[in-house]
Amino acid sequence: MNDMQMPTQGDRPTHSDWLARMDQIGNMHGFFDRVGAHHRALYVQESDTLLVTFDEVGRVMKQGRDALPIGFDAVSKREWSYLSLMAEGDTWFRDAALYRFFDRLVQEGFFKSFDKVLFLGAGPMCGYAAAAFSAASPGATVVALSPAATLNREAAPYELRFRKAWRKDFTSHYGFAPVMLETAQSAFIVYDPLELLDAAHAAQFRGDNITRIRFRGAGRNLLRLLEPNSTFDRFMKAVGNGRMSPLCFAQITRQLRQTNPDYLKGLLKRAEERGGTTLPYILAKHGLAATGDVDFARSMLSIEAERAGSA
Repeated sequence: MNDMQMPTQGDRPTHSDWLARMDQIGNMHGFFDRVGAHHRALYVQESDTLLVTFDEVGRVMKQGRDALPIGFDAVSKREWSYLSLMAEGDTWFRDAALYRFFDRLVQEGFFKSFDKVLFLGAGPMCGYAAAAFSAASPGATVVALSPAATLNREAAPYELRFRKAWRKDFTSHYGFAPVMLETAQSAFIVYDPLELLDAAHAAQFRGDNITRIRFRGAGRNLLRLLEPNSTFDRFMKAVGNGRMSPLCFAQITRQLRQTNPDYLKGLLKRAEERGGTTLPYILAKHGLAATGDVDFARSMLSIEAERAGSA
């Protein structure tokens, strides 16, 4: 898809502007269709590798006028085919029209027409959907960042963040995500073990074909950390090539963990919450040297003042 320019930051588009842009891409390279009342499907036909992603319309639009859904850069960089399901609101992708959409793709042999199929979702809702709907393509590879396993009250009584979605049915078609992964060739569940609710969901994903990857200190929004500086692209390339493992992930994110201001600030905040001054000072000093961010200098001054006051 060499004629498609990559997204650049700009003013946030109106909803109609964004729909017109997606419709243009779909008409040129595949389709852009409404799926029920609250979902959209964008398809771009390229190679025999298909990337299926789940995203939120609101999240995409916040990125700017030319922003595109998660994983779209794989179309131009790797010439992968691409199918993105986008939710308008917190639907959790629990919609009979969406079930019928995937059932129809299965019946038509859509997924079987590709040599390799990957499913991708980031965050509790979209990560959940990537795992759950992967059952439509047995043998697929799945990547889910901080996914929820379910919001069913009996299976996840600890989950209190998404009360409005409790009324949705998580027990029927494409329901319990960990079970839906049983037919996947491999699945990678990436999460921060320090985020207790995310870790509780991740613990429900078990099986010989499932690899849980701990990204300690990353926080809740892993995608926000991984996207800059091509880290996420390198991660997906390794997944597509069958090279992903906890060690490979650690190697890919090494520079991020050493130099990313947001990541280092998160570590510093946790160290400060635990008390003491030695570790916070070491982290602040490293953060200043690695990034030049003045927030780390302020932390160092604050720690030095605290030490002087207690001397």
